[in-house]
Amino acid sequence: MSKLKPVKKPAKIGLLSYVGDVAGCGVIRIITPYLLLNYLGIEDIHVHTTYMSTYISELNFYKYLSFVQFQRSATKQHLKIHNHFKTNIQSKIKIPMIYEIDDLLTEIPEWNFAHTYYAQNIEYIRVMMQESSAIITSTHRLKKVYQKYNKNVKVIMNHLPKFIWGNIELNHFEIGKNEKPRILWAGSQNHFKHESMKGTRDGGDFGSELMNFIRKTTDKYQWVFMGATPIELEDIKDKVEFHPWQHTFAYPKYIKSLNTHMGIAPLEQNLFNECKSNIKALEFCACGIPGVYSHIEPYKFMHTTAKTEEEMISHIEEMASNQELRVKSYNHDHNKLKDQLWWEESNNLKKYINTYLSIIKLKL
Repeated sequence: MSKLKPVKKPAKIGLLSYVGDVAGCGVIRIITPYLLLNYLGIEDIHVHTTYMSTYISELNFYKYLSFVQFQRSATKQHLKIHNHFKTNIQSKIKIPMIYEIDDLLTEIPEWNFAHTYYAQNIEYIRVMMQESSAIITSTHRLKKVYQKYNKNVKVIMNHLPKFIWGNIELNHFEIGKNEKPRILWAGSQNHFKHESMKGTRDGGDFGSELMNFIRKTTDKYQWVFMGATPIELEDIKDKVEFHPWQHTFAYPKYIKSLNTHMGIAPLEQNLFNECKSNIKALEFCACGIPGVYSHIEPYKFMHTTAKTEEEMISHIEEMASNQELRVKSYNHDHNKLKDQLWWEESNNLKKYINTYLSIIKLKL
């Protein structure tokens, strides 16, 4: 492996991303670090970042850029754009074309609402990955899978923007004598079976045991769902607390305002979930609450994990009744995540730029 050469300073680095998702991972992985890089900067490096959703075909538009990436491209039309860039831009301006993705698009479970969309586009996705200069993704497990399409895969872990989340408030460990423990789940509808599979037995990150446990404990616990609820609990929706999804920039303030005491992050054991990032652990940590997680790749190093639904239920009950455990669990998880937690800390912005530079054998 060739050695990376230091960038000669002062230097200019220009990044352009065509963002396919402006409500979730596109904000977390591109828009947020781009905003921070533009106003925080890096010493002796002028970083100019911009993102768009409409493709520009004019050659001169790209001549001062260092990298161009396409985030979550999937369709035949996206492939046409890739091909145009490769043939008409990259052939004339030697600029890396990067495919940015943080999900395993080729192995989405059938019960997931997104399965059909990506399954019918899977060949286009594979070609775009193969023809890109590099792939950037969010986990080492995902890197390992995507290396069969492109040997040059880099990892940029997910982080949260502290300038939006604010400081961590550690005031959620104590639960009043007559207060029901507030247990949070937050996520999209894609964690549950979609409507067309209603009535089928299997599917979704919540299994039947956990569903039944929630159903039976609405008087004991205040279940707080944000973003979506499983169709299996429709008949008790008046007994659980539901909050609609918020835009990514409004989400931190809103979720913190719910004043929950603990969170849960159940995931079905499958390759798609193994490749996920630990985003819920980061969010719970930023909220100042402990979590109970499935014992699966993204969360296996957290304090409180469960290999079965029965074990998860046991952990939920124990944590809800034990303040000392809530404190211990949170402190362990925060210690594990503190270097990853914020974009603005632990040189995470510099690491971000260095990942791109490594594609062209350079480093800061």
